[in-house]
Amino acid sequence: MGELVGIDPRGAHDLIRRMETVKAFLGRTRPGLDAAIAEAGQDWAGRQGSAALHRAWAFLHESQHDLKWRIDTVEQLVPVRERGMLTATFPFGAESEARREAEQAAAAIRAALDDPAAVERAVSAAAGSAGDPAYAAALLTALGPQTFTRLLDGSRKEVLARAFASAERTGRLGEEWHDLARTAPPEALTALVSLAGQSGTFLGQVALTLLDRPEPGRDLHGLVVAYAGNPLAFQQFLAEHPRETGILLATGDPALRAALDEALKPGAGADGLRERAWANVRSLGGG
Repeated sequence: MGELVGIDPRGAHDLIRRMETVKAFLGRTRPGLDAAIAEAGQDWAGRQGSAALHRAWAFLHESQHDLKWRIDTVEQLVPVRERGMLTATFPFGAESEARREAEQAAAAIRAALDDPAAVERAVSAAAGSAGDPAYAAALLTALGPQTFTRLLDGSRKEVLARAFASAERTGRLGEEWHDLARTAPPEALTALVSLAGQSGTFLGQVALTLLDRPEPGRDLHGLVVAYAGNPLAFQQFLAEHPRETGILLATGDPALRAALDEALKPGAGADGLRERAWANVRSLGGG
């Protein structure tokens, strides 16, 4: 099961763009060819007509989809982003295989919901596949937000947090997941951001939810740890949300100093954004 894959994401994205250009050309060409064939009628000497153009378009479209899945997967499986070739052993040989296995895993988890030990075993079985974005998205879609949130109370929540990161960072979750950062319990949100590297967008949404509570100073260590691992997201938060920044600084969390140092150090991120973040932190007495 699976295969060793090597991809240069930048080169692969360029190939996808080139395929899109060819698809656009084929799309523009086909109507004219159809019209010429219709006009020629029985005098048309070709055998397949525009069907060959359609097959070529479909081949390019399927190839783009597969290549995008491979790019997304290798970028999730390789912990450190580097330029050039990335290599990883994929859990599955194709996206369709990943989705099929995920749906079976979700069915096993749902069937075991009334047995905590069985649930833990079923969730554990997904550990080796959670880094595949297609598998992760299919698993979460089959479970749904409510069941997923319920499962975050279990001892294997790091598997679920990683699956959410894989699916959410690659834009594979449906609209039903958009409100999760606002509606899930604080402990579930803290688990998600502290156990896996979520996207900066999701991390910012979680931060606003946690800091807008009546007692925002509680259970924020996981959020600070998450921001320490994503300095650019923290820099953006500090620059754009001064009120919430003040609340976070007032907690005096022991991990805050290191997180601030990484987000505000010279050369980090965009100059203008970093300067705004610095100004907010200084005005709040955190400089």
